Amino acid sequence: MVDLILRTVRDDNDFTAFNAALHSVFLQDPQDDEVELYRAFTDFDRMFGFHDGARWASTAGDYGKQVTLPGGAQVPVAAVTAVTVSPAHRRRGLLTQMMRYQLDGIRARGTEALAMLFASETMIYGRFGYGLASQNTVLTGQVRDLGFRQEVDLGDGVVAETDAATLLAHGPAIFDRATADLPGRMARPHPWWDYQIHDNDERRKDSGRVRFALHHEPDGTPSGFAIYRPKSDWTATGPTGTLHIEEVRATNPRAYARIWRFLLEMDLVRSMKYDGAAVDEPLRYLLADQRALQCAVVDGIFVRLVDVARALALRRYAAPVDIVLDVRDEFCPWNTGRYRLQGGLDGAECESTDAPADIAISARDLGAIYLGGISAAQLTAAGLVDELTPGSALRAAVAFGWPVAPAIPDHF
Repeated sequence: MVDLILRTVRDDNDFTAFNAALHSVFLQDPQDDEVELYRAFTDFDRMFGFHDGARWASTAGDYGKQVTLPGGAQVPVAAVTAVTVSPAHRRRGLLTQMMRYQLDGIRARGTEALAMLFASETMIYGRFGYGLASQNTVLTGQVRDLGFRQEVDLGDGVVAETDAATLLAHGPAIFDRATADLPGRMARPHPWWDYQIHDNDERRKDSGRVRFALHHEPDGTPSGFAIYRPKSDWTATGPTGTLHIEEVRATNPRAYARIWRFLLEMDLVRSMKYDGAAVDEPLRYLLADQRALQCAVVDGIFVRLVDVARALALRRYAAPVDIVLDVRDEFCPWNTGRYRLQGGLDGAECESTDAPADIAISARDLGAIYLGGISAAQLTAAGLVDELTPGSALRAAVAFGWPVAPAIPDHF
């Protein structure tokens, strides 16, 4: 067996080979234009894996991003990505060693108190302390059935198609305002916008060419946008086009509703699909017939607290909380211990304590409740969280919960 060396990506050519290896495991072919886009927001020192001297046997990495927490604070997060092990090197402990290397590195760096990832296979990451913290929905329906309630106010703004340059001139400001209070949503710097709206044959093959629409208020102020891909199709009885919606953002409810009417009343379109909506997407409540919009709930983002005390102090809490958590963390033992959490809507403090615990919880389940989308009370009912002081699970559920469901961040 060839010796494997755990190392980081060294240069541009090494990065190209790194991407070829990870795409191969995902049963995909790397797209050269997309690899160039990755390069703009990738720190090579954060990309690593095992190398045999000729090729990458495994890959992993993370991006330094900013995530919004309950209460609106934007904090650094390690956005974990590119985790693969080649078929020829499975069952050798490479994944565990990479997770150990990465979490140790995040802790040593000291910049991020938490890490997040999307899981290709959901059973993999729980043993490394990642908990499923949000859910994503796929919304589908026949557009003719998706009329709005009569009282919905569309305002007096107008929506029109636009080009990429115009979207990039106005979209980032709209996005920042529209997502400022959405827990789980990550900031989108310019290089990420370039990746988000990029178009090529691979992206078009199932859903058509990317298009953009912009909403303007009566005074001309841009206040909403849509990114979508119409896919034309016909049968003997007429058009059967599908609208693949990638994103709808608006700074006020009227602009949001008007954009959706623009999309749902598009000529030659008979069905729509919105992959990436929040579980409480406002569109669901605008409809006269909510049953007409099918909602498939799937997993969203996984959260891992790398520094428990610091991470718990970063977010805000929906109700006053003063609770002692007994945290079990087998993979990051520096987190194991008891913590007193005190906080509310104005801030929080968390520190180690010897006081008796109110709740015993694993690092995985603490990550799950962190963004406010998973209830500590429900995890207690499932037997995953131990309530040591009567009533503490309900108090924790109210405090950790949040009025808005965690949003799905951009895929990374």
